[in-house]
Amino acid sequence: MAFPYLDSDLGTSERVADLLQRMTLEEKVGQMMQLAAQGDDHEGYIERYKLGSYLHAVGGDVDRLEALNQQRSRLGIPLIFGIDAIHGHCLEDLTTVFPVQLAMACSWNPSILTEMGKITANEARASKLHWTFSPVLCVGRDPRWGRTSETFGEDPTLIAELAAALVDGYQHADYPLAACAKHYAAYGETSGGRDSADANVSERQMRDVFLPPFERLARSGCKTFMAGYQSLNGIPCSANTWLMNTVLREEWQYQGVVVTDWNNCGQMVELQSAATDIKEAVALCLEASNDVFMSTPDFFECTLALVREGRIPEDRIDQSVVRVLTLKFELGLFEAQAAPDRSQLLSDSGRWQVALEAARQSITMVKNDSVLPLSQGAYWGETRKLRKILLVGDNADNVLNQLGDWSFMPGMAAYTDTQTHRADTVTLKAALDAHCDAHGIALEYIGADYCGPLCSAPAQSKLKASGWLEALSVKAGESDLIVFCAGDALKQYGEFHDRADLEIPGNQNAIFENLQASGTPVVSILLMSKPHCINRILEQSASVLIAFNPGAKGGTALVECLFGAVNPSGRLPISFPRHVGQLPVYYNQAPGWHAPVSPLYDGKARYIDLPQSPLLAFGEGMGYSAIQYAQAQLSADILTSQECVRLTVSVRNLGGRTAVELVQLYCSQVIQGVTSPAKRLLSFQRVTIEAGAELAVSFELAASDLMVWNRHLISERYSGTLTLMVGSSSRSEDLQHLGLSVAPEG
Repeated sequence: MAFPYLDSDLGTSERVADLLQRMTLEEKVGQMMQLAAQGDDHEGYIERYKLGSYLHAVGGDVDRLEALNQQRSRLGIPLIFGIDAIHGHCLEDLTTVFPVQLAMACSWNPSILTEMGKITANEARASKLHWTFSPVLCVGRDPRWGRTSETFGEDPTLIAELAAALVDGYQHADYPLAACAKHYAAYGETSGGRDSADANVSERQMRDVFLPPFERLARSGCKTFMAGYQSLNGIPCSANTWLMNTVLREEWQYQGVVVTDWNNCGQMVELQSAATDIKEAVALCLEASNDVFMSTPDFFECTLALVREGRIPEDRIDQSVVRVLTLKFELGLFEAQAAPDRSQLLSDSGRWQVALEAARQSITMVKNDSVLPLSQGAYWGETRKLRKILLVGDNADNVLNQLGDWSFMPGMAAYTDTQTHRADTVTLKAALDAHCDAHGIALEYIGADYCGPLCSAPAQSKLKASGWLEALSVKAGESDLIVFCAGDALKQYGEFHDRADLEIPGNQNAIFENLQASGTPVVSILLMSKPHCINRILEQSASVLIAFNPGAKGGTALVECLFGAVNPSGRLPISFPRHVGQLPVYYNQAPGWHAPVSPLYDGKARYIDLPQSPLLAFGEGMGYSAIQYAQAQLSADILTSQECVRLTVSVRNLGGRTAVELVQLYCSQVIQGVTSPAKRLLSFQRVTIEAGAELAVSFELAASDLMVWNRHLISERYSGTLTLMVGSSSRSEDLQHLGLSVAPEG
């Protein structure tokens, strides 16, 4: 007779309760473990640890391990397989590689994130995988940090919107995939941009900046959370009871699964000196309500010992096992499943259309002196024809650097991979080759041997000695246009790889100076993982496009933008510094700098040698159509708890083609006794405006949209005066300012 937990007609809670009471302590502890499907002995984990989960199993590994589990699991509890599907299910070949999160954030378009989530979920489930460690909710405020490309940028409101849309795609796909909000919390705010170093962040900053995106996902049904590697104010996240218990479990009432990041427990002993031994680390992490311990094999014996010694009650283990089993039942793992047909999914060209559209929307133009679009812009008149293009830069034809981090199986092999995603990736060179060939334009390419992020200064000296630089100047002068593609290399960013110098690496700046001196107009394309200090490139280029890591169809999208088939619509989700010493430059800093007091300088907040303002600002970007804002209007001067106030602004497209405008709404508040940001993003709308047309854009504001943390760190509805700001970027000169009074509650 079948056990009740195998009866799919019963409710989940009833099935979980029945299964739990049949399990031994060893079987329970095994459900709280996740180990990598790597190494000669990984098959033995099922029997040795009664293992509940694997990560990074690909291809035939999943079927093989699940078959072994069915033979060896006494109660037939299925395995759950996790994967880092960060911007697509990229760790397997032939799958859809989307732009990285930072590039996707340039779209400011939640709907394209939902589409990405659905495609990723279906492809991962076709590989028998159930759980993705995505989205990343870290706030990208220090570009020295190697993982900046994994973020949605610097603003919590934008992060929350895009992350919620991505989770919706994952968990409501035809074949749902469990999402994971990570890295909880403030992982990107570590000292000096150093990956996994200590993050010293006040509770006010936590509640204002770093926790809101996580709260949004906790309350909207994201199935799992991942604890950050780092310590938060001296206490490792996985052992931080305020973060894990007080906020997540008690305040937000989160009942989903929490997984540690890779060997968080071991790191407490080996790197952080936060525990005397692994057993103590496990005890501390169990007290902080973690449910699944990733890549800590010692967890098994340590936990058994802690329970048998009475230090950890078995009820505490049961709490986690209930959450894990609930997730497995909700994903349908106990029932026979009709997985999607992988070959059929991968033969669907529609997925690549979505990836291409995502790349188009991610490309952000930040300068254009009428050179773009090529052959159509004002620069290209009757007497000036585009006959020859000189394309320069390794990143114009480098698949690793174009696709970016988490596009290949993690490890050293990623940096030498010459096979994965080659069949589907279109580089800038390949796309430009095809376009030029079809339109009778000569194209010459100078790549990795001469210019790139890994070309060293000695190599530059050899180039000069050989006379090659002089020859380059001649080639540049003989061309009608130079397309300069610069950026960083996969080896120069990602987990563990932080950078102190934010100049464009290698010899790229020197080559740019040589090209610019030729007098031929230079269009610079920055294909990179993060903001860099691009002062000279921005100043001296005729046009500048920022692509970040644009995914497999990035080359096609870039050529469409260059030649005007696509009107660029991206807007920056992150600010660019002028110099690394100027950091931080994120837009929502609090005022208070004493610099304006100095009688020696210009009366502005600044260093003595640099302004405070970023080189490129959050929300900045442009297209081929000039957009004009009319005077914004408020429906009322006072906002009460009973009625909303509507802000309306008309936006006119003065150009001759359809354009996308990103209308951004900010506010500035005065909270008594609290230093508040100069502005913060309240809302935004991505609107399409036909050529010559005018569109009215409205935002509705309710009193509940204006919750603040008072000086006693109590959440309350804001009252008093505030300034609303609406316009095209976070720069003050791009915003209209309107005053609004918010009536006290009652």
